[in-house]
Amino acid sequence: MMGLRPAQAAIFAAFAGACGGLAVYTFASDSGTGQSGGISMASTTAADLDGAWVIQKVKDVDLEPFDELRFDFDAGTLYGSSPCRSFTTTFGPDLLNLMFSPVQTGGGLCDEETMVIERDFMQQIGLVNRMEVDEEGQLVMYNFDQPLLWAKRLTG
Repeated sequence: MMGLRPAQAAIFAAFAGACGGLAVYTFASDSGTGQSGGISMASTTAADLDGAWVIQKVKDVDLEPFDELRFDFDAGTLYGSSPCRSFTTTFGPDLLNLMFSPVQTGGGLCDEETMVIERDFMQQIGLVNRMEVDEEGQLVMYNFDQPLLWAKRLTG
């Protein structure tokens, strides 16, 4: 890897971060969040998440330069888009201990700045260890008690 140009290094870093190696991403519920009015994760199934969700915000990542990013949940599979590429992972139906398989990525490459933003986006997703749907129907993904990503259900 000696002598990599900055663009090559960014592409390598984004790919390594997006793939997560052999890491498994885990989401777990926390029934003690004190979120009144939200959908209890104990009663929510993976099927309740099925459908399209538009990503509104990701902590510490500027998504403004990009078109609509989204997640699509379908029968235990999460399909998503990041600034340059798409990704897919599968998960089990138990939302109290939701386990994700290694992330599969596809698509092309972008300019260096966009690849850095994509890396940051995928790193935030990799930190998620629980998620819930709040009282307004918004999907919120957390790292413990710290919200990292907000998405709303895509309607009609």
